[in-house]
Amino acid sequence: MRKALAVVVCCFILATGYIAYVIAERQNALQKFARYNDSWAVSQTVGEYVRFESLLAEYALGIEGVDKDELRLRLDIVLGRMNSLREGSLAAFIDAKPDMRKVIGEVDQLLGDVDKRLEDLSPAEARALLPVISGHVPQLTSVAAESVANDVEIIDAAHAEVRKLHIIYTGLAGGLILCGMALIFLLLRHNQLLDRAQTKLTLLTEELQTATLELQSNNLRLEYDAYHDALTNLPNRALFRRELVRRLDAPSGIDKVALLLLDLDGFKEINDTLGHDVGDSLLQAVAARILPIRKNHELICRLGGDEFALVADNLDEDQALDLARCLVERIASPYHIGDMEIKIGTCVGIAISHRQSHADELLKHADLALYEAKRAGAGSLSVYRPYMQSQLAEKRSFEADLQAALQNNEMDVFYQPQVSTETRAVCGFEALLRWTHPVRGRVPPAEFIPVAERTGFINALGKWVMETACKEAALWKPSIKIAINLSPVQLHSSNLIQNVVEALEKSNLDPARLELEITESVLLGNSDQTLAILDNLKAVGISMAMDDFGTGYSSLGNLRRVPFDKLKIDQSFLSDITSSQDALAIVEFVVGLGRKLRMTMIAEGVETEEQFAHMRQLGCDQIQGYLIGKPVPASELTAYGIYA
Repeated sequence: MRKALAVVVCCFILATGYIAYVIAERQNALQKFARYNDSWAVSQTVGEYVRFESLLAEYALGIEGVDKDELRLRLDIVLGRMNSLREGSLAAFIDAKPDMRKVIGEVDQLLGDVDKRLEDLSPAEARALLPVISGHVPQLTSVAAESVANDVEIIDAAHAEVRKLHIIYTGLAGGLILCGMALIFLLLRHNQLLDRAQTKLTLLTEELQTATLELQSNNLRLEYDAYHDALTNLPNRALFRRELVRRLDAPSGIDKVALLLLDLDGFKEINDTLGHDVGDSLLQAVAARILPIRKNHELICRLGGDEFALVADNLDEDQALDLARCLVERIASPYHIGDMEIKIGTCVGIAISHRQSHADELLKHADLALYEAKRAGAGSLSVYRPYMQSQLAEKRSFEADLQAALQNNEMDVFYQPQVSTETRAVCGFEALLRWTHPVRGRVPPAEFIPVAERTGFINALGKWVMETACKEAALWKPSIKIAINLSPVQLHSSNLIQNVVEALEKSNLDPARLELEITESVLLGNSDQTLAILDNLKAVGISMAMDDFGTGYSSLGNLRRVPFDKLKIDQSFLSDITSSQDALAIVEFVVGLGRKLRMTMIAEGVETEEQFAHMRQLGCDQIQGYLIGKPVPASELTAYGIYA
């Protein structure tokens, strides 16, 4: 009996050991699985955040190959990871922890701000953001650690339960040494528990597989969004560049790559006048209209704003031109947006690759061709030619020379006299900017003023002219005024009023002696803002003159809205005044209108005594032109006897 009992006890002991081993293995499996749930999601989020921080640091350092498109992709992935923290049990766990909820909220806000600023983010701004972004890494790491600790706690609790069962089983197994039937019952019971655990593990595995598939789907969606334009669903600039590089680097099968850049004519005006909603609808309509033209191996992209691109394989110049004409024709047809019929055209710049062409080079060539097409007018086409590169170089050289002109003392202010019609006494001078380049020679204002306006350098030039002319005028007799022209760009500068006040203060010139000349074209567009600026200038005590009256678009309306003190009759009206009764009638009407509005009338461009006599007879108050005197530097003004 003892031997039989010993055999039974040994069997039960072996069975108990085996069951304990199986339970331990199941515990390990459950532990490995469980740690891939919430803590895995948080850890992945922290990892993506750190990767974004690293990429932003590379961008801030100007490392080659790191651009805003890569930053955008990495930022979108981080934002996607952050969204996963607001779902399921993980969201409940974070909400239950005020400190964790605060950290996640701060990171969400920071990433949202970065998302809004990313398109205009410069490397310098990126460097400024890095300390803020890095400061959240320890906090996020702490969140991840708490999440892991929470998962471990949950699993450990489960393990404790299983261990408790194991202890109970062991106790029962000891009792079953005396009762074989009880031991068998306990063995069956524990096998049942293991089956349930296996079933639960299977269910959890299936859930994990489902979550993995969903994550993969979300990643694919994020990748699609990163490479496509949200408004038109066309490939965006990032995909365009990647595809252009791929085609140019293709080892065989693609002999030439044709790149067509499209820029809509007058789209900004449509946005400004009809609203951005109409503009967006128009862009969608344009995309839908040009998309059917695409063939098997062509790529149509929206690069941004109103700029589109088409990439085609194996097209020669004639074929590319035919394709461009087709695009121009398609886009030119009227669009029906709501109740409105809108017409818009486009210009196309074409560049065709040659051996060993690079993406940046081809894109630059297409840009140059597009610039040439836009210069030619709406609906124009242009194919890149090497001379365009030299034109660009000359343009940049001209801009650089202009930027350095003030520092090199190449700028001068000339003064053209204005006299009373009755007495021919000098009553004022118009300040005119002149540029003498050591190599280019005398550069006409018609050439450098538009460049200065386009580059924004006109503000610095205008400030210098204002200070120089006011300083010179302060030396004249108190009855003599100084007239200074204002560019439309200057008029919309936030520093204009400050510059005028500072020039008056530095020169100690009476504001009543300063006269600012503007053309009526500056009143187009945001007229309310412009009128507010003019009112502020008038409040300083200076007078305002409308220059080139009659050459703009809404002269009479502007005369009614703006309290001008002087009206300058454009010289184009005076050229035929002695030979044309119609021209004389127009000038007579303008002079009469100005006098009725209590404005001082001045005629510019008077070159003959006959013209002078006509203007005097018509009652024009002042005269300016070569008959009176040409523009001269300040050193030659002594001849007019104007100095106090």
